[in-house]
Amino acid sequence: MNGKAAKIECLIMIVVLLLGISLTGCGTQQPQVSEKPEIINISYSLRPLNVPTIVAMEKKMFEEAMAAEGIEVKWHELEGPATTEALASKAIDMAVSLNYVTAIISKANGNPIEIISSYARFPKAIGLIAARDAGVASVAELKGKKVAVKKGTMLQEMLIKALDEAGVKAGDLEIVDMESANAANAVLLKQVDAVVLPDPLLMKTLASGETIMLRSAEGLILGQAVIAARSDFLEQYPDLVRKFLQVHKQAYQWSLDNAQEALDLTAKVVNMDIKAVNALYPKFDFSLEIDESNIKQLKESADFLQANGFIDKEIDTQDLIADLVDTSYLP
Repeated sequence: MNGKAAKIECLIMIVVLLLGISLTGCGTQQPQVSEKPEIINISYSLRPLNVPTIVAMEKKMFEEAMAAEGIEVKWHELEGPATTEALASKAIDMAVSLNYVTAIISKANGNPIEIISSYARFPKAIGLIAARDAGVASVAELKGKKVAVKKGTMLQEMLIKALDEAGVKAGDLEIVDMESANAANAVLLKQVDAVVLPDPLLMKTLASGETIMLRSAEGLILGQAVIAARSDFLEQYPDLVRKFLQVHKQAYQWSLDNAQEALDLTAKVVNMDIKAVNALYPKFDFSLEIDESNIKQLKESADFLQANGFIDKEIDTQDLIADLVDTSYLP
């Protein structure tokens, strides 16, 4: 081998060696994803009447299932926008019973979350009611009145659609942003003329005899709560997410197989008379499935929210819902 050939061969060997070191170095720089987190943080709500969650929490179903994986479960009671804010800040990993309007608006605002299953559907358990002496006998008579509702939720969507159905514009009345519990008190104290409430507040406020029902949400809105999770958590721990939904499905099935025991337990936890719980329970559908019809309704809700200024008009709502809903984790 002449000197020139030897130099070329030597250079090739050096390049190969350096390339090998470079590739190895790149490999070690890849982010190391833990197979399992030490803790899963989950938000929950006991309202309006979240039987499967109550059953699961009281019987420690998630704790026992995740303990087998060496994982601790921590629960955080949150509702509405506070839930999506916690998801955005990574304070929680998954959200049980997040209302679909809040989820849509949050996703449209850039929060990387996904709906992975339905939690409950309950349009019959939402109603627009008025103070008995407010001079309001129908939705059309709300013109010029003061109405309390929690803005940015399905309750506000229900109100606007009820007004539209009656030929009334939202600008024709004063809409006050108020948490539901405060709104219920406000209508009883005659501080507002009407409110939109979910059960059990709806039933309790009507039972006072001081209010009348103007319209239920049935036929107006989807009236759905969902289970959602952070997108990065889904990507990192898909098997744990599937296990989570499997345990949730078991809790739901247990509540069906042991209906009265589940309702007795619910009445105790939420401090409600068992007769009231028995009356409310048929208004709720806790099945997990999300089908094409459900997705179509979510798209229609997104269109409505866009038309009414809740989300950016430049957003493609078809793509928005496609990115928001992922049912591949369902058991």
